[in-house]
Amino acid sequence: MENKTACITGATSGIGAAFAEKFAQLGYNLVVTGRRKEKIEAEAERIRQNYRVSVEVILAELSEEEGIKRVTDSMKRREIEILVNNAGFGANSLYQVSDLSVMEQLAKVNVLAPMELIHAVLPGMVERGSGTVINISSESVYMIVPKNAVYSGAKSFLKSFTEGLHLDLMGTGVRVMAVCPGLTHTDFHEKMGMVKARQIDRGQIKWMSPGEVVETALRDLEKGKVICIPGTHTKLLTHILNQMPRKSYYKCMYQFSQKNFGKKED
Repeated sequence: MENKTACITGATSGIGAAFAEKFAQLGYNLVVTGRRKEKIEAEAERIRQNYRVSVEVILAELSEEEGIKRVTDSMKRREIEILVNNAGFGANSLYQVSDLSVMEQLAKVNVLAPMELIHAVLPGMVERGSGTVINISSESVYMIVPKNAVYSGAKSFLKSFTEGLHLDLMGTGVRVMAVCPGLTHTDFHEKMGMVKARQIDRGQIKWMSPGEVVETALRDLEKGKVICIPGTHTKLLTHILNQMPRKSYYKCMYQFSQKNFGKKED
């Protein structure tokens, strides 16, 4: 029987690359997207050699309609059994002084692109009675901090959207899940200005590897969970913070941000 196909966006590195490797290990052919040509091509070739599966690379900027169309056109030519919406980026800026065009791109990559890709694959999944959509959200859904308003808002949409899809798809055989990882060793934080030397466990601040996030997500998927929060420490911290009165929470997060990530005006 022909191998099933998994599509992973933002598979150049980090959590996306870890999902790609895991599904290749399980025997899935892959469609992977990214923007860094040399890096994603090298990763794709390594997976081909190690796991003897087909890997199609699509270079696509998912903040642009042309890039999204390039991916949806490819998916419509095949049966996609698994879609992982991992592509995304953050912007560390107070909204009132931010570059609005950057914030719009952030919203497109984190909100509109997943919507369009999911809409492209769901009819086939529903018709077959099988399929899985995994949306990578963030702990920032539960832990909102300064300079993160648009990112938190976009990831909150993705979580709520996933829950709504779960209700829409009940009884169809199609599964959906939102993964809300906490601090993870990827290049995301370096791009946000956090040097590697600061990416260490400190008190209640704990880091995970991309592989640990993926393994937890797939275990939770098999348990039928719709929301996955990888890491016991992250689950506990988000639970505690969200039991606080909102006024106290805002003060706590503001002070935490000031202490750990610089002054408000930086």
